[in-house]
Amino acid sequence: MTDASQTPDLRDDFPDTPARRAVVSVVRAFGAVSRRMGPHYAKFGLTPPQFQMLTVLNRLRPEQVTQRRLGNELYVSFPNVTVMLTRLEQAGLIKRTVNPSDRREKFVSISVSGRRLLKKIWKDQPAQLESIMTGLNNDERLQLARLLNRLIVAQSQVEESKFEDTRPSVE
Repeated sequence: MTDASQTPDLRDDFPDTPARRAVVSVVRAFGAVSRRMGPHYAKFGLTPPQFQMLTVLNRLRPEQVTQRRLGNELYVSFPNVTVMLTRLEQAGLIKRTVNPSDRREKFVSISVSGRRLLKKIWKDQPAQLESIMTGLNNDERLQLARLLNRLIVAQSQVEESKFEDTRPSVE
């Protein structure tokens, strides 16, 4: 890094563009946050994606959530969702039930044990999040969240348009 608060060091043979700088920074930040959050969730017997899955299921608790919707919410492929759900189900943290109107589909919900574990994690979570965000003031944290959410929405739209482009036309 040239100046840790400015930009990544990109002294190499490849083009130095704003898009590259942004992507490199996002990837490096993801790695830095993952290195800190992985051990935090491991204390509770979870991986970061498993924690995210429980959090989403908790948020969507009043709804009937399908495995496919869960994958879309988490930006995870369907096979990966199935593997994660199997582990969480074996740990007693989620429940899967067959959709009575389409037996090929399953609904997923967080169990009482899963909610209990989330409450336990959230006793430590605020301090962990503060530690992760050291170096940014609250306005910068909110600005970062807004920018990343804009990126997520834009990427979702790109993915949707690619999906629509591959659908057979009905004429």
